[in-house]
Amino acid sequence: MPEVNEALLEALSRCLNDEDPAVRQAAAESLERLDTYRVLDDLLAALDSPDPAVAMRTMYALAELRHERALGGLIQVLRNPRPDLRATAVRLLGKRRDPRVIGPMMEMLDDPDLNVRMVAVESLGAFEDRRLTEALLAQSQDPDPELRRKVIGALERLGDARATEGLTALLEDPDPGVRRLAAAALGRLEVSGDLSG
Repeated sequence: MPEVNEALLEALSRCLNDEDPAVRQAAAESLERLDTYRVLDDLLAALDSPDPAVAMRTMYALAELRHERALGGLIQVLRNPRPDLRATAVRLLGKRRDPRVIGPMMEMLDDPDLNVRMVAVESLGAFEDRRLTEALLAQSQDPDPELRRKVIGALERLGDARATEGLTALLEDPDPGVRRLAAAALGRLEVSGDLSG
């Protein structure tokens, strides 16, 4: 983005004292947007910091901005070699509840890091989008029982009757916690009417 014109900023600042409240509000909103543009490039550059604490704080700052480039920056972090940064990016993207992030977040279900996969399952389940059922069901075969338990919670939140077969299969899981959660989820889906014909 080109450099923000300082004369423009001064003119808008003067409008903050305009007699018309609508002009004052429009000037304030414009100044806020322009200020965001001024820092956005710096924030996006800071994502590549070798200091993980700087990159982490930058992600939180970007998550507060409702700008396309901020969203793109967070999606870019999903390719970072550090699993802690990837997991944080997944969590922050999930909180946005923007359907455009579902695809990139679904890719994280196959991440080599268990924590990243767990955060992806939790975050995707919170979308309550039944299109995610099949992708989450595939995760019910993960060797980690904690991840399988998170999958059950996500499937229950989705409330999709198509999950019944997968949840029923989990009644035979070697982990008692998985079996208990699967049984409870099936009961809640039945009570909510999602399994009734």
